[in-house]
Amino acid sequence: MKKIIAFIFLYLPLLLAAQQSLRLDSCLYLAEKNFPLLNKVELIHQTEELNNKISSISYYPSVRINAQASWQTDVTQISIDNPMFAEYFPEMSKDQYKIYAEINQTIWDGGLVSAKKELEIAASKAGLSQIETDIFAHKERLISIYFGALSMQKQMEILIMKSDQLQNVISDLRVAMANNIVMQSQIDVLLAEKIVLEQNITELEYEIMYFVKLLSVYCGTEFDQNLTFLTPTPDISPGMEINRPELAYFELQKQQIMAGKSIINTSRMPKVFAFAQTGYGRPGLNMLSNEFEPYAIVGAKLVWTPWEWNKSKYEMQLLEVKSDIIDNAQQNYMLHQNALIEAQLQRIEKIKRLSEKDQELLELRESITKSYLIQLNGGVLKSSDYLNALNDENAQRLTIELHQLMMAEAVVKYNLIKGEIYGGK
Repeated sequence: MKKIIAFIFLYLPLLLAAQQSLRLDSCLYLAEKNFPLLNKVELIHQTEELNNKISSISYYPSVRINAQASWQTDVTQISIDNPMFAEYFPEMSKDQYKIYAEINQTIWDGGLVSAKKELEIAASKAGLSQIETDIFAHKERLISIYFGALSMQKQMEILIMKSDQLQNVISDLRVAMANNIVMQSQIDVLLAEKIVLEQNITELEYEIMYFVKLLSVYCGTEFDQNLTFLTPTPDISPGMEINRPELAYFELQKQQIMAGKSIINTSRMPKVFAFAQTGYGRPGLNMLSNEFEPYAIVGAKLVWTPWEWNKSKYEMQLLEVKSDIIDNAQQNYMLHQNALIEAQLQRIEKIKRLSEKDQELLELRESITKSYLIQLNGGVLKSSDYLNALNDENAQRLTIELHQLMMAEAVVKYNLIKGEIYGGK
């Protein structure tokens, strides 16, 4: 009993590795978690937050420190001939100096900051939608890789089965040769075919290993080389409505344009500011004083550009053109997707029709092969004739497997065209 337990603990990891399997939904889940673009989601949120903070700063008072020194060719003078007033109107210096602090406070910006924040939200949503679109396209590529590996796996299973069948026939023929019923050349034909099969199996093994390595990188998981790909069993998504992430991206791009229009409208609105200035210089506010003096000014101002040579009008027209370009791209995309849906439905129907007689044909091929095997063991049939029958049987068996795979892939891709990522088992 202890030996059995020790055996289990020693070889269980190897057995589990040998039996490692992968479902399509698990593959897509792991690939999405490992997709580098997901890191961009947080960066987009950070960008939106920082831009909103930058926009909000417009509501805060701005403070600037200025210093100025100048010399001018002339100054204000008051000419009075009476010397009694000379001390009241001294000659002004042509060099002037001042240092001052200037404070500006936005009172009303016409809604410009709010419009900028709306634009940033729209841009953030569009960026996130673009990531969803990229993830969807990435999953489409993975699905093609998965079915490619699954198809090769099925082919290899059929070839291994055929190799085992040949080995059994070769063993029987060697017994028959010992009884002088068949010749060595009959066995050699089958041995040559078995070697070719082994070469084909080796080639498929390496092709599957390539796909396993590829999926290991995409999924961020080191899959075993003996990984088994499980055949999915999808159902056709009902209805014809298309709900792909590209459509959401088109709509969010148009929302971005609408937010851009709001920016243009608010930029034309009058803006009201409060301001204050305090400083020290020569002259101060008294232009007739030749002394350094402190001074202060407070007030409010309105800024409005009533005429801008139709700049806003042209900017609006430009955004309208961009919106029309997006509408055109969306219409073209929908035309393409609807065509793909119809073509994919036709493909599904074709595979159904092709599969109707698969099992019946396989039974006939098996019957022929059994009959030929009996004749081969009896020494009345050449090995090449038996091989042809065996090839036809296994080709039909492979056809059945491939038809099942083609149907699963066709249904999965039909649902993908409509916007549904496979989530079954």
